[in-house]
Amino acid sequence: MGFDVSGLTAYVDQTSEELIGRAYFEATSADYFTIQTGIKSSAAIQLLAISAVPQADSSCVFNASGTTTLTQRNIAVGSVKYQDTLCMKDLRAKWTQILLRSGSNADSEVNEQMATAISDQLVKLIKEHVEVLDWQGDTTSDNEYLSKYDGLLKLIDAASPIDGNTGSVTAITTGASGNSDTIVNAMCDARTAAMKGNSDCVLFVGTDFFDGYLDTLIAKNNYHIDVTNFPNYTMRVPGRNVEVVGVAGLVGTNRLILGIKDHFVLGVDMMNEEEEFKIWYSQDDDNVKYSIKFKRGVQVAYPSQVVEFSV
Repeated sequence: MGFDVSGLTAYVDQTSEELIGRAYFEATSADYFTIQTGIKSSAAIQLLAISAVPQADSSCVFNASGTTTLTQRNIAVGSVKYQDTLCMKDLRAKWTQILLRSGSNADSEVNEQMATAISDQLVKLIKEHVEVLDWQGDTTSDNEYLSKYDGLLKLIDAASPIDGNTGSVTAITTGASGNSDTIVNAMCDARTAAMKGNSDCVLFVGTDFFDGYLDTLIAKNNYHIDVTNFPNYTMRVPGRNVEVVGVAGLVGTNRLILGIKDHFVLGVDMMNEEEEFKIWYSQDDDNVKYSIKFKRGVQVAYPSQVVEFSV
């Protein structure tokens, strides 16, 4: 004799109140961009270029020479918002009822832990979205995730940058016989003399390309490279004054963009506006609602000093 529990459903403890969100990639590209604030729709990036002619200092005559040129490039921002309506009644019949406080009105049921978890996850999700938008945005796209403003790839392509695919590469390969290291070196060599003399050159690549590039360096026995110099998908190109930065926004594009760090501009209305989260109870329909609104756009100041690679 003994217990017969064959008619019972296996027990699963669902009483934990800890909400664990999924992983999101971070918006690291913007860490390298120049920020221009106060943009409601569009604004000019003010550019200054000076040319001067050296003269022989053989007399006391003052001779003016050279030109100081002021030009502009416009940066347009898109207005973006995230909004949703949450009905607390949907949580009452499931294990999620333990997340609700006592009371029959939604305003009294809202659990602070749940509200905080939702807001934290949403901010992380938005940062993931704008990381891709900053590079791949296209206002003509049918993709609702990419159509909010034009990204750097579209803007750079339209401005005739320097072609970094000097070897007419048709496919990117990695490993001992890979060409990813050759591609990087060729892009560095394609820079103008002024760019080569600038210590703030940065090469943006997808984290997928970065992984393959590092594998190629190792496979070709370049073990003299200190792998501890590659924190958070950053490293220096061996033998070149260029920093390689792996970013999620370029993953899957087979695109590489090299330029001067300060020349990549991020336009916003207000700093960190996408982190201002509003969540409230609406008596009109007895629902909890949230809303995030922000403006954002990108531009490159000097396209003639950008080297791009594509296949």
